[in-house]
Amino acid sequence: MSDFVSAVGIEKIYDNGSKVAALKGVDLAIARGDFAALAGPSGSGKSTLLNVIGTLDRPTKGAVRYEGRDVCALDAHAQADFRLRALGFVFQAYNLIPVLTAAENIEYPLVLKGVESGQRRKLALEALRAVSLESFADRRPDLLSGGQQQRVAVARAIVHRPSLVLADEPTANLDSKTGAQLLDLMEGLNKEQGITFLFSSHDPAVLERARRVIHLHDGELRADEVRR
Repeated sequence: MSDFVSAVGIEKIYDNGSKVAALKGVDLAIARGDFAALAGPSGSGKSTLLNVIGTLDRPTKGAVRYEGRDVCALDAHAQADFRLRALGFVFQAYNLIPVLTAAENIEYPLVLKGVESGQRRKLALEALRAVSLESFADRRPDLLSGGQQQRVAVARAIVHRPSLVLADEPTANLDSKTGAQLLDLMEGLNKEQGITFLFSSHDPAVLERARRVIHLHDGELRADEVRR
């Protein structure tokens, strides 16, 4: 498997009266098909690096390349288009829209892409089927459990067939059994559909499942542990 995402010399400095270096010259290459986790204590730079790789935040210095293209050099509009086409996101807080049903939440990225309504519904139901929630299509988030909401979030992340899914602490709000079921789901999507996953997590269950664990500490990459 060849590297298709690379972060080169990534530095991120926040200046809120005093400068804080969240990332200090991180170099990282992600191979297509990876099931990898960024590990480290709070404040180590995990979420910051995930956000930079996902173009949700710009680095102070360095580049992020997708198949050789530096996406950090794109303007905000082009970055938003890139995220819509190539990336899927799973957030710790689910980030579902409360007034929309599960199916409508999943359809939302397709609305932004201009997919017509009939095709949107078809793809949303396929994504719900992939996460074993097809019968919950018309339920709003407040009628779903935490685990079900996170499964809907995963379905939304994969509905447009992204090449990379970025998941920030995806099991943090789940009990151990529900978290394990979610990891089963994402591992299956990785193996069966070839979707690359990059997690940010300090959950031992996530780190145990990952086939690659990238250790960060104080904004620096300290170790890269590959398991096969």
